[in-house]
Amino acid sequence: PDNMSPNEREQWLRERGVQIETASDRRKAESILSGSSSSEGGDDRRPPTIAEQIRSLSLGGNDGGGDDDGPEGVKFVHIPQDTSRPIATVTLPGRLVDALGPAGDVIPTYIKQYFADGGSIDDGLFREQAAKQNLMGGASGASAAELSSTAIANATAEGSVETFPLVRPSSTNGSEGVYIYLDEVGLLKRLPNNVRASALAGRCGYSPAPNFYGDVFVGRVSTQKFMHNVDIRREDVMDTTREWMVRAPRENVAWQQTLNGITGRTGESQPDHAGTEGVAVRVEGSGDDDDAGGGDAGGTVSYSWLQNDEEVEMTISLSKKAAGTGKRANKNMVKVVFQSQKIAVRYDSEVILEMKLYSKLDVDGCTWTLDGDDLVVTCEKASEGEIWPRLEL
Repeated sequence: PDNMSPNEREQWLRERGVQIETASDRRKAESILSGSSSSEGGDDRRPPTIAEQIRSLSLGGNDGGGDDDGPEGVKFVHIPQDTSRPIATVTLPGRLVDALGPAGDVIPTYIKQYFADGGSIDDGLFREQAAKQNLMGGASGASAAELSSTAIANATAEGSVETFPLVRPSSTNGSEGVYIYLDEVGLLKRLPNNVRASALAGRCGYSPAPNFYGDVFVGRVSTQKFMHNVDIRREDVMDTTREWMVRAPRENVAWQQTLNGITGRTGESQPDHAGTEGVAVRVEGSGDDDDAGGGDAGGTVSYSWLQNDEEVEMTISLSKKAAGTGKRANKNMVKVVFQSQKIAVRYDSEVILEMKLYSKLDVDGCTWTLDGDDLVVTCEKASEGEIWPRLEL
């Protein structure tokens, strides 16, 4: 409201999830992290930096699960790009949260120095990415020419944090969001790809999964009453059965549909979803040998799949299976079993494909046909209008 004072307006925005970092916040953070803050009866001991926490875990031979180690505060997660190093639970110091809170996400302030690693910006890569992705924010040709890798490096010398939403707070998840925090210029520093972070985003419904470069962190925020950090631990990002991760793909779709309704951009989808827009997803089988392996998920044959609002269509190549007989595929050897959320395909009594599907089917509307050596399986979705982020659960 217009009748608010600047301080009241700032607090009003913070309570609604708007991130604001003031000069006062920066001074408070620097004072606490340097150990120079003190007050009557207060504690002026410097809390460990995030780099010190990670180094301590490494030197101590910790497997990453030591939640009770380190300072008191809010738990979050470190995912190294080096897959030989463990994913670890770390701590956002409570003193920093108390000083900068209660409202707001404090993780970026705490970890940004971790990304101030002195890494140089690759000028050629900067120009290439600027041209491809319009990283200059719509800058004109003249102003774009004034930018350089040196200017970007200077601007990010003290560390620069980008946040990526794995799932946003909503009424269906208790108003809790989970975010990846990464080096904003990790790509331009040519840092290695973080495959575990990409896999995590994939499990949250992003297809294709985005690339993240260098080490990343994962944190959780709640927007109940106001935005604030809440605990998330190593097991919460490693256990794929955790409720937040299972629900994330649907919640991301719902969020984008709502945004599309507001903006009128009904043709856009975020995250991008596999099998849509007439572009088939190709899945290679584990092998077309004689041993089907007892019907392992995904099966031994290669297939592709498409989807629309009403159905999923799978095309399974039987050419190698039929080649052993010296003839074309025989429909009498095909058996497809549809269940509410599972499909099994047999050829010549051998299970060649079996999987639990992402969502439920209307079994009565499912069918299959044989087109030459291609078996075309059409599965009618139980929930019309639902776009699946992936085929398998």
